Amino acid sequence: MIRSLLALAVFSLLPLAASAHSLWIEELPDNAGLGVRFAQWGDEYEVSPGHLDSFVQVSGWTLDDKGQPQVFDVVKKKDHFFLGKVDGTRPAFAQAQFTVRKLHEDKPARAPIFYCRWQPEGAGAGTPAMTMDVVPTGKPGEARVYFRGKPLGGVELLFFSPKVSDQKLQADAEGYVRAPDISKPGQYLLAVARYSEELPGFFNGVPFGIISHSASLYWTVKEEKK
Repeated sequence: MIRSLLALAVFSLLPLAASAHSLWIEELPDNAGLGVRFAQWGDEYEVSPGHLDSFVQVSGWTLDDKGQPQVFDVVKKKDHFFLGKVDGTRPAFAQAQFTVRKLHEDKPARAPIFYCRWQPEGAGAGTPAMTMDVVPTGKPGEARVYFRGKPLGGVELLFFSPKVSDQKLQADAEGYVRAPDISKPGQYLLAVARYSEELPGFFNGVPFGIISHSASLYWTVKEEKK
């Protein structure tokens, strides 16, 4: 469903926002289920062995009839992380942890975390379900950014669509963001590239001074039947 969760990771030793790569959830071919992909919009998927291995911890889940999380048994494949199958009417989510990155000697190390939301057609408005979440409001092309359960105003996002590859948008003071044009059938992504939080800690025994949060919302616009 997409060759477009999250903007925008990095590979090798490049800064996280310096690459045009994104992390997202898409529907796999032949109704095989959902997978988490990593790539530059429109290019070949990253693979393992390779840059896909930069993600050291990936989890995913959907919701049951009562709105409770159902956790997937995530499996790393050659060009994606396989989540599982869903009934196509409920959203799915993924969280991916990067290794700690020490990019500059004079700046604190970063612990990047990525959050992805897959929104099936007709699912309607959502509610926050991740530490950072780009949540659909139910209005076509509109979403609201949340951080730790509260609206996050003024944050910058990237918009990917069948017409544009990386248009910059900005959420308003209440966290709302609106895609400028969703008239063309195809795949769409709204992504927060990086939101820094000064919160020191450790991951896998490695110290860091900053957590970098990135989040994406993916959906499709289908062609109207005549």
